[in-house]
Amino acid sequence: MSEKQWRNFLRNEVTLRFPEGLTVWQADGQWRTSEGSIARERAKVLLLVHDDTPQVKAAIEAIVGRYKGLFQQESVLWETAEVCAAF
Repeated sequence: MSEKQWRNFLRNEVTLRFPEGLTVWQADGQWRTSEGSIARERAKVLLLVHDDTPQVKAAIEAIVGRYKGLFQQESVLWETAEVCAAF
């Protein structure tokens, strides 16, 4: 995925659903593929602070699905943690 592709995805898929804000940083990813080998690639970590509602869950599921489809990914890590935040 190129930086331009990422920016387009961020604009069209993520920001569209979460216009209140988000944070992204670059990372190095590693995982075991379905064939059993170790794969590595540059990754993006997306942080969304949001309410815990069915609508938000559906929006995140849509983002994950689009990302997997557009960038031919077997899986996408989705981690959820309860936080206390103030802006």
